[in-house]
Amino acid sequence: MTDNKPRRNQNPEPVRPWFARLLRRRPTPVAKPTGIPATLSEALAAGIRQGTAAAREEAERWKEHADSFAKERDGAYRERAQLLSWLAALHPSSTVITQSPDVDEDGWQLLYLVAGGWQMSWHIHPRDADLFRHVTVVDVTDPRAQWDGHGTEQKYERMRNHVRLLALEGLTADTSSTDAMREAHSA
Repeated sequence: MTDNKPRRNQNPEPVRPWFARLLRRRPTPVAKPTGIPATLSEALAAGIRQGTAAAREEAERWKEHADSFAKERDGAYRERAQLLSWLAALHPSSTVITQSPDVDEDGWQLLYLVAGGWQMSWHIHPRDADLFRHVTVVDVTDPRAQWDGHGTEQKYERMRNHVRLLALEGLTADTSSTDAMREAHSA
């Protein structure tokens, strides 16, 4: 009796040459597109070029908007820096400036100002540093340059409270000067 079952480690039977020809792959020819005239493909290519040009124009328009926005933003920050410079000049004994340890870029500074007994602070961009030459420069370890933990909202609340305090003082000063003026005119 013959055993037709393959045994383990049995070498495969070699492929016969005539059978190998049947399994050989022949390259298939690439079919040329039919029904598409050359003018249509040219029109398609022109449309793609036109779309690319339109996309370029759109990108350029958005870049102009972004540049315009950046210019406005920088102008607003410059105005803010000028107001802070003026405020620092009004409080020279309680205002200091130091290098900013929390910004990775070089040249940034922190302005610390105490008004109404409360600390307020702002980051100063390097391009605005020239506005703060009149402010005392201190080391980051100086006690006057230690942040008290206030946030932006808390800082603005402190500012509003200080404005109210100044407005009330001005109101009482105006009242006493008005009374003094009345007395001088009646005499």
